[in-house]
Parts: sequence; C-alpha cells; structure tokens
Amino acid sequence: MTSVERPALQDTPAEDYAHIQESSTHYCGAILDIVRDDIELDGQLLRREYMTHDDAVAVMPIREGAGGEEVLLIRQYRHPIRRIMWEIPAGLLDIEGEGAEAAARRELYEEADLVGGELTQLVQLYATPGCSTELYTIYAARGCEQATEPFERTEEEAAIERFWLPFDEVLRAVQSGALRSPTLVTAVLAYASME
Repeated sequence: MTSVERPALQDTPAEDYAHIQESSTHYCGAILDIVRDDIELDGQLLRREYMTHDDAVAVMPIREGAGGEEVLLIRQYRHPIRRIMWEIPAGLLDIEGEGAEAAARRELYEEADLVGGELTQLVQLYATPGCSTELYTIYAARGCEQATEPFERTEEEAAIERFWLPFDEVLRAVQSGALRSPTLVTAVLAYASME
C-alpha cells in the first residue's frame, strides 16, 4: 500500500477539479436557478444538475430564564415537506450589499420581533452540497430586546409562532430526532459543544 500524505483538515476550493464540457440553466427563479453541467471527472463524462441558490443566515436567540438558559424557537409551515417545523429565525442574503451579520439582525426582527443584542458566529455549513450552492452562516444572539413595533409578516410567515424554551429540553429533542430543521439542529449541537 502506498502511503499518501494526509491533506489539511479543511474543505478546499477545487474550481478546476472537474472540467465543464457544457453548462446550461434550465430554470431561473427568484432565489434559485437549476443548472445542468456535463463534466469530465477522472476520465469519465458525467451529468450533474444542481441549484445555484442565495446564501443564508440563521440565528438562535438565547436568554437566561428562571430554570437556566432558554432559546427562542419559531414554528412555521414548510410546503416541500408538508410539515410545521420548529426552527430558528433564518433567511436569505438577498439584499444587495447586506452582510451576514446585518441579515441575521434583520431576520431576528422579521421572524422574532427581536432587536439589538450581541451575535456570535457558531458555524458555517453548506446545507446540501450535493445539489445546492447555498452556504449558511449560523449565529447565537444574546441580549436581544423585544421590538417596540412588531414586523408585519405575510404569506407562510404570517402564521409564525414564537416560543422561549429551555435549552436542555431543545437539546434532548434534537438528540432524539424529534426536531429536524438543519439550522436548528446545527445551532443547538454547536452551542452545546461550546459549554
């Protein structure tokens, strides 16, 4: 067996790893496009279809409660999977020039009616790297205050429900598989690993 030097433990850009023979866009939407690439990879011709998608942020508000730390979760309907999901506030980086922290603060207000506070980046992740370019930046937020004017939500977001729940209870629900929102699961596990 030949010994191979282990690469650095980090994801590596590889723009020229696969050679694109042909690329075409099959659908152009408001936040995503469907792209088809015919590529040459290790001497094989392959076809790959994927979404180019706006990047996104998610933020988990945290406060001290009577029995310890609490996190604010929201519940909202997600049509593709036909479920009402427990989640943390999240949204797209779809405003020109808006950075991730500013977008996280905007989402806190739009989905949770919270303002201010201190943001700490917990983690970044590609939600589904096998089929989408979307990169999430996930934050914890402490010291937020209730907004004096609630945000006027529309469409599915009009029915958002907000609840402060004990962090330990949420962690147990994640570990049992009862909660499956990827941003919520990632935020809870990342935060638990910091304690």
